[in-house]
Amino acid sequence: MQTITVQIHGSEYKLRGDDTTRIQEAAGIINEQMRFISSKAPTQPPATIAVLAALNTAELLIGEQERSRTELQDCSRRLDGMAASIHELLEME
Repeated sequence: MQTITVQIHGSEYKLRGDDTTRIQEAAGIINEQMRFISSKAPTQPPATIAVLAALNTAELLIGEQERSRTELQDCSRRLDGMAASIHELLEME
């Protein structure tokens, strides 16, 4: 496990993890969300900005999970259709 230092909304955090690239990417996403929220609501306290950033990020995650689930169901339907077609072709021989 490695320690990495990241900057989020003007504060420095020392984090530990196995994938430092992923940690940096995650910190960048949160930092971006917090910067966006603070630009729209500059009078909000940092804790409120952090919660709103977490909610925005969770909403993005849920959207991606739904998209992934839909794509998986579509792939499954296509594979079922292909399997049925192959089965029909094999029965014709």
